[in-house]
Amino acid sequence: MRVALLTLPLTAVLSAQAPIQLKAPIQRVRLHPDEAWITRIGKAALPATGTHYLQLSDLPSGLRLEDIQVSAKGPAGTSLGDVAVRAEPREVTETPEWKRLEADREAMRVRRDTLEAQLESIRQEQAFLKGLMAAQDKELSGRMTYNLPNAAPIVELARSIQTRLSALMFQDRRLKRDLEKLTLEETQLNGELRQRQGQQRTAPSRVTVELISPGAGPVVVEVSYRQRRARWTPIYEARLSEDRASLGFTLYAAVVQTTGESWDGVRLEISNAKPGRSLSTPSFEGPQEISWQLPLPTVDHSLGGVPRGVPGGVPGGVIGGVVGGVVGGIIAGPATATDYSREAVIPPPPPPSPVAAVEATAATLEEASGLATTLSLEGSKDIPSDGEPHRFKMLTQELQPHMKLIALPRLDATAYQVAQFAPPERFPLFPEAPVVQFAGTQRLGQAPLKVPPAGQPFQLSFGPMKGLRVSFRRLDHRLETIGTFTKQRQWTIKEALELSNDTNENLEVEVQDRMLKSTVDAVKIAALPETTPGAVERTSGVLAWTLKIPKGQTASVRLSTQIRGPQDGELEGLEDQN
Repeated sequence: MRVALLTLPLTAVLSAQAPIQLKAPIQRVRLHPDEAWITRIGKAALPATGTHYLQLSDLPSGLRLEDIQVSAKGPAGTSLGDVAVRAEPREVTETPEWKRLEADREAMRVRRDTLEAQLESIRQEQAFLKGLMAAQDKELSGRMTYNLPNAAPIVELARSIQTRLSALMFQDRRLKRDLEKLTLEETQLNGELRQRQGQQRTAPSRVTVELISPGAGPVVVEVSYRQRRARWTPIYEARLSEDRASLGFTLYAAVVQTTGESWDGVRLEISNAKPGRSLSTPSFEGPQEISWQLPLPTVDHSLGGVPRGVPGGVPGGVIGGVVGGVVGGIIAGPATATDYSREAVIPPPPPPSPVAAVEATAATLEEASGLATTLSLEGSKDIPSDGEPHRFKMLTQELQPHMKLIALPRLDATAYQVAQFAPPERFPLFPEAPVVQFAGTQRLGQAPLKVPPAGQPFQLSFGPMKGLRVSFRRLDHRLETIGTFTKQRQWTIKEALELSNDTNENLEVEVQDRMLKSTVDAVKIAALPETTPGAVERTSGVLAWTLKIPKGQTASVRLSTQIRGPQDGELEGLEDQN
């Protein structure tokens, strides 16, 4: 054994005893909606043939083996062996900078407590002096009823109270300014603490990589690890040109990270994939079993408790096996066939899984096509660990919108300028992500992105059309009872959607209103001949009329509807008509 040890090269023995410390700065960051993968790349020189161990220290605390990905390139034939991750064995104490920040934070807390206590004391004294003045005025009024009091001491007391109140008011304002200044200092301190989160007592992680090399030479090691305190969210910007001929549509990524590491000069990649998501394909467990049952028999106690409808009073026969219930066309589960003394109870459906609810929320970052997309941003980026959002441009595209005016008088007395456009090609679309809208350089506001049904254009509103007045009026409303033998109630409703063009140009406006639809046979709805023709069903349940309104003119849509329903009960859906 001793002879075999002496035959090994001395460099191999030293490499086994002293791992090579790898210096690997952060080079690349791939951000996902709920986590980030940080990639460090380091170079080292392998001194000889054999097995070598490379160590990368001072990584974020709490890393696990499943959070690590390692690759290596070296001399021809170099292979990657085992990978280990563990906490640093040394005791980690707080750095002097961290201790100083914690001491500053504690001092600020004491200052805040002192200032707030002083402010509360001042306000209590102000309330006391004001109450004293009110009591003095009341007593003085009472004394003047009987005799004239000496005015000198009263005036002196009032003057003293007013002087003290003025001084207290001055102190109150000064303390408020001190508190505002302290709040700014606390905000700055908290931001610096977030940047130095890695300097707390938690031991950092250390990764050890085994490399088997056929010879000496340089090696490049790439270590990637997952961090869950970093994410990105999409933000769109829609900028309409002044001539309304083009629409600049830009996607930004708002990046927030509190990992404790500062990402300086990194290559940034943005992905909408969720690496932790389950990719299991659903499958059927087997056939769906369907059974049939007879209605539950009723018990006639006059026959000694024998169920009606069962031959010979025997609770078996064709019922035999299962008794459940058909509710709304859904077959319920089996119950005991002989239990006729109670009604079959159908258990309520189980509550939705909390995991499913989380997935539904996270799904707002899915591309419209359903595919994962990764975009590599140009240039190097700096993202400090301060918890603040940092915005980066991902994609931009020039669109040619179709501008139109849309009015919904029943909902809003405004006509809106709307830009409609085809879906942008090769452009990630995230439903409900905010879209900040501009007209030229003026910011108009924002709205969530709505992905329309297939075949429909996207549309964004760019504010109201000035000079176009919109109104909704009810012209007539009658409720009468009709019918000779079977009485029914009949509503006759006449309404007008009116638009007045006060601009100096001819306008074309799309006027929209909801349809009335009966969900039961007992209620009949019909449009009367006075209703303005030419309506089209723009979307499900919404009618649209196109009105051409010359400048200085007025146009309207007339709605005349007749609704018939039973004499008893209330009309649901139009509660104001009951």
